[in-house]
Amino acid sequence: MDSARSWLQKLQKDKARPGASPLGAGMAGDDEDEPVLSSATKQKVEAAKQCIENHYKAQMRSLQERKERRWMLEKKLADADVSEEEQNNILKDLEKKETEYMRLRRHKMGVDDFELLTIIGRGAFGEVRLCREKATSNVYAMKKLKKSEMLRRGQVLHVCLLEYY
Repeated sequence: MDSARSWLQKLQKDKARPGASPLGAGMAGDDEDEPVLSSATKQKVEAAKQCIENHYKAQMRSLQERKERRWMLEKKLADADVSEEEQNNILKDLEKKETEYMRLRRHKMGVDDFELLTIIGRGAFGEVRLCREKATSNVYAMKKLKKSEMLRRGQVLHVCLLEYY
């Protein structure tokens, strides 16, 4: 974070100096100091910026919630007249559960996490299967898509792919 901030400050100083290129030597345009960006590039930059900001906001919110849970537990333990050794054991158990929860959140779900039961439909780009999650035994429908076929036919925008949050 500090290196990014110092880089930005240096960039702003270079931009303020007349005749200096913000992109370094040989990178400036012929007539202008700054390159012209297309609207598509600007949209991609905004989307990336928003994605990064959302990621770090979620991280900070998660950390704050974790601190609040620990604080609430410590407060309840202090009010309940629990011995210090027992308090330490309970707090260690909470830390272990929090760590396991964070590990589960980082886990990317894949086909290996499911038991494939049967095919319930076929389409132009793939198939839909009935499957059971191995960890919880919940039953779901899983859509399997052929990306190469979708790209070939130019149908990428018709598919909503969800990311993990």
